[in-house]
Amino acid sequence: GVLNIQEGGFGIGMWKGTSQQLLSTMIKRLPVNIKSKTMRDLMRRLLLSSAVLPEGMADDGSHIARRVSLLSRMGDIASVNQLLDATPGRSRIKQLVRYEAEARFLANDNARACSLAAQQISIESSSYWQKAFIFCQALAGEHDKAALGVALLQESGDVDEPFFSLIESLAGNPIKIESLPDPTPMHLSIARVAKSQLPNDVVASGRPGILRTIAVSPNASVEIRLEAAERAEIAGALDVDTLRQLYTSVSFSDQDLANPLSKAEAESGPLSRALLYRTSLIQTVPTAQAEAAAKALSLGREGGRFISIVRVFLPVLKRIPPTAELAWFAPEIIRAFLTCGESASATPWFSLLRASAQHNQESADALVALLPLTRLAGYSHSVEWSPEHLTKWWNQSSKDSGSSDRAALLYNLLEALGDEIPREAWDALLDGPQLVTIAMPNSALWHSLNEATNATNLANKTELKLPLSNIQKTNSDVQATDGVFQAPNDNLSSVTPFRIGEIVLLALITLGEAGPGQSEPIVLRRVMDSLKAVGLEEEVRSLALEAAVEAGL
Repeated sequence: GVLNIQEGGFGIGMWKGTSQQLLSTMIKRLPVNIKSKTMRDLMRRLLLSSAVLPEGMADDGSHIARRVSLLSRMGDIASVNQLLDATPGRSRIKQLVRYEAEARFLANDNARACSLAAQQISIESSSYWQKAFIFCQALAGEHDKAALGVALLQESGDVDEPFFSLIESLAGNPIKIESLPDPTPMHLSIARVAKSQLPNDVVASGRPGILRTIAVSPNASVEIRLEAAERAEIAGALDVDTLRQLYTSVSFSDQDLANPLSKAEAESGPLSRALLYRTSLIQTVPTAQAEAAAKALSLGREGGRFISIVRVFLPVLKRIPPTAELAWFAPEIIRAFLTCGESASATPWFSLLRASAQHNQESADALVALLPLTRLAGYSHSVEWSPEHLTKWWNQSSKDSGSSDRAALLYNLLEALGDEIPREAWDALLDGPQLVTIAMPNSALWHSLNEATNATNLANKTELKLPLSNIQKTNSDVQATDGVFQAPNDNLSSVTPFRIGEIVLLALITLGEAGPGQSEPIVLRRVMDSLKAVGLEEEVRSLALEAAVEAGL
């Protein structure tokens, strides 16, 4: 690994107490296409942490290969390179070499990918390395040799028609690719060199790494690149600055720029979001900027992209001044700032909303509606939290559609963060359906997470533990004890919360690709309690905030 505990890793003893069977079985089930920024951060740290393998687990390179594969599928090429560079003898691990080649193709680094192909083709004649070597021959201008390789593959029964067409295009005989719904990194790399236009269905891929590469491919249409870029940004595979640059590179007609709000309302999609972003940049009147941003945030909430839209528009939002004329915009921009941790930026807008609430009922209602979110965000500027505020919020929102579901989620989130919810608040929800159908993890996964959490809580009763962010390095040799494992004295020595790796692993799988926003409250509550048991309190609050925002709180 490459992360020690001071750099965000989970400690060299993170797998202490975890069985080799559990780790080998479950790490392959980690979700890679996830919208939750908190989950992505936890997963990246889990995969990059320096750690001792569970007792009895063979160090044959398969574990490091799985980690590299997951990071590559996530589109985190920088982390892939970090882990590869820290792996001694990686050229001897077949799986790792292939994953490295795919990462190079995703990054359009064909020179290094071809170097790997030249090394591997002499010792392994798999279809994958044959194709990679054929591509490299075509790159070098050896088209006759490449054509012979293609013929041999076709005779062996290989049916990868897109690959054959792309190699033909490299030889100067362009062939249009009509369909490529599940492109490989190699397909995309060849298509880029051949300047072959990517078909519309290329964005059907659910792999963030593939989507990231499509987003930066000049041989794709603007619409395809925007769609891929938005989805890659949501999944954490593309930085937000690149998405902003793509938005600003789109050309719009004067008519579109004159009526951006109505255009976006009528045709909600990547181009409409790009239009609203462009409008917010070129407008000099704060009210017009606020209207464009408000429309984008509203459409983002309806399409499940609110948090991503907030990230994109954040520089614009910070430039809009909190004036009395914009009191209507205060609730939306406060939500946006709290969502991305910009509490200082939210403060003047909160003051504006409170002032407006003195004489405007809509502002007063908006202030009450914001109270739960401010509490979940740990924002203390408003008022000191009390059960009366919860009652006030419920009285105002109880008649709204879905209010009981949102209340049940909120109460679970607040309790998980340490607040006490009055019995009367829960009693008010009892008149709803007595039986509901919910998606639950399978029994073995649920039992494993519960067992690991209970064991950690039991250990915590006998060992005073600090949150992970406060744990300090130690230079003494200490054996495993209840609740804490201290590694021997070396440059990665650290105090490691008991079974933290296992709990983070199981928690991520339990939430799955749906993430906190789509998880049932009882499932999310279990995950939050488990992560709190190993000191990850900041991450627990972040998950709660993400879930609340997606639920419309």
